[in-house]
Amino acid sequence: MTIIGLGSPWGDDRVGWCVADALSERLGPARARILKLDRPGSGLLDRIAGRHRVMLVDAAVTGAAPGSLHVLPLTELASGSSTASSHGFGLADALSLGRNLGMLPPELDIYIVSIDPAQTQQSGRDLTPAVAAAVGPLRDAICRRLAGDDGGRRHAGPPGEWRDPVSIGGIDHDYDRLG
Repeated sequence: MTIIGLGSPWGDDRVGWCVADALSERLGPARARILKLDRPGSGLLDRIAGRHRVMLVDAAVTGAAPGSLHVLPLTELASGSSTASSHGFGLADALSLGRNLGMLPPELDIYIVSIDPAQTQQSGRDLTPAVAAAVGPLRDAICRRLAGDDGGRRHAGPPGEWRDPVSIGGIDHDYDRLG
């Protein structure tokens, strides 16, 4: 199992790193390989190629309230979603390239925390309260997923797609559209 927190040192864009840190404390290296990557672009593919199961955590401007949690099917993210990435060559671009090159893992979960783009501009600044409040529930949801307590969800079709709505922190999402 590989879990990757994506981000940068700028404000709320660090939330992927914060979730990775929280998971490291909870799981330890024996349960998962946990990485924090700074705007990896296509370099993300090097980290996920050859892996069977990967979970990605990233911040994105979604139009939803900051701190809102989303589980995104790969098909939506990689199909030209209008999600605004602060990583230049963004997550959608990297995963689309990975799909075209046959480099995606068979199991790929994508977790997105909604952010306000105005809160990504200050280096080292603490997360805003709404985004910081999402770290614990997302950590717990990922831990439940790893333990197999995922509400009966089952993989269906290509990696990253789910047959049923998903739940994070007790909130059901039918693949919230980004953008």
